Amino acid sequence: MKVEISKYMNSGNGVLILGILWLIFWLGPALFLFTEDSRWGHNFAIPILFVIVGLAYNVDKNSCQILAAVASFMTIPTLLGFWSWYTATVVAIVFFALFFMFFVVEYKRTTELISPNKRLNFWLKKHAMTFAYLGLVHMTLIFFFARWYNSTVFQEYLPFEHHVSTSLFNGMLIVLTIFAIIERNIKKFSVFNIEKIGFSWSILMVIIPLLAIRILGQ
Repeated sequence: MKVEISKYMNSGNGVLILGILWLIFWLGPALFLFTEDSRWGHNFAIPILFVIVGLAYNVDKNSCQILAAVASFMTIPTLLGFWSWYTATVVAIVFFALFFMFFVVEYKRTTELISPNKRLNFWLKKHAMTFAYLGLVHMTLIFFFARWYNSTVFQEYLPFEHHVSTSLFNGMLIVLTIFAIIERNIKKFSVFNIEKIGFSWSILMVIIPLLAIRILGQ
């Protein structure tokens, strides 16, 4: 059976791939950093949130997408250092478990768990994922507008992270968020396929920071 890969090329699946590869990176090559300093453990929690949002893109159910939107805003307490990496990871895993539970329950239902009137239902279908993307991009906003200038305030639970690769990833996430939100309303603009551009950008978000680590060592 021929699989049409192009139909899976969108920002939502880009976010999913980012989350999976991010988690693999920190469970593999970068694990030594965590063993030396457990404050790097937030890199277990945050990619799980990316995975939840990426999965929610592919599950057109209000319960799953609303949960993903709520989960995505866990970037705020995690990256403002309100709790430890362990607490953040447990919270992320709980959200993932809830997402899976909702998915299983919804799978064979003829009506959704959350099935409001037509107008509200249309609004949720249109905007729940937008809120999920906005939740994730708070990672970048906190990085550049809070942690960048006064990192010592956050050092109880978060390490110093002014690395080139981290800065590149955060900066590129803003662009991906813009593509992801635009594609909720516009799939193509002239000859440009917004979904494929967003997906391609997400792949560059993996490649470019890794090149920075390889070339610059950070």
